[in-house]
Amino acid sequence: MQMNRFDQAATLRAKMKKRQRDLPIVFEQKAKTLAVISGKGGVGKSNITLNMALALQDKGKKVLLIDLDIGMGNIDILMGNSSSATIIDVLTERKPFMQSISTGPKGLRYISGGTGLDVMFQLDQEKWPFFANELSHALSQFDYVLFDMGAGLSKDQLPFILSAEDILIITTPEPTAIMDAYSAVKHLALTGNQLSMKVAVNRCRGQKEGLDAFTRLSRTIQMFLGEAVQFAGSVPDDVIVSEAVVEQVPFLLKSPQAKASRSVRLLANALFEREETRHKEEKQTFIEKLSSFLMRRA
Repeated sequence: MQMNRFDQAATLRAKMKKRQRDLPIVFEQKAKTLAVISGKGGVGKSNITLNMALALQDKGKKVLLIDLDIGMGNIDILMGNSSSATIIDVLTERKPFMQSISTGPKGLRYISGGTGLDVMFQLDQEKWPFFANELSHALSQFDYVLFDMGAGLSKDQLPFILSAEDILIITTPEPTAIMDAYSAVKHLALTGNQLSMKVAVNRCRGQKEGLDAFTRLSRTIQMFLGEAVQFAGSVPDDVIVSEAVVEQVPFLLKSPQAKASRSVRLLANALFEREETRHKEEKQTFIEKLSSFLMRRA
């Protein structure tokens, strides 16, 4: 009987040690986090995210851009870069997070989403401790971390979006894009979480068109969902943008004084300059929130 009790105690101690090993080490979070999403593809989400990251870096900030459009990432393509490592290497525990970071134009630090759908974007309980430790360390090293999410809202990407301090929804004035943006907000609202959601309207023929498109979207969201979204700004339909895409160079670098470049700088300022106080008041870190969502889903 004593032997049985001893065995039970040993088993319990072993379980407790394993649980402690599996808990992520949460570093002190320095970075402000932003998840950039869109209701549909083709609205310029990745291009806006990339150029915002460069605009923030121009202000002397340490910025990390993480491409979470797994298997279909195009941040590399927009910069004309080729990465030796991707986020897939971290998800499959082949490489530490910091060793998977590539360097783009002007020294921009980023992690590629990779190409080829050979690895699904899934974080299970086995992968989570390693990934959480690695990401937590990265969040302690940068001022801003921008997540370029895949178009639409998959169940595996949703926890990342909900854990970010702010969510930026990219849309265009086209009615289909507005409806897709509404659907994205509805999907987020149904989670029941209190979220900070902002909207940027891309490819506008003028500031009025951008504001009008936001107003239509905002009123619809308020009327049918009872949710509030903020206007982050608009980016004009500038020929420089399409030229830069063909040349595989960020438009902010190709033509710093172009209308689109000036608008992206204003957008970055609007999103982050007023967030200092709220960032300090955040009760949970990104990792703590993400862990909570993933554990609930398990």
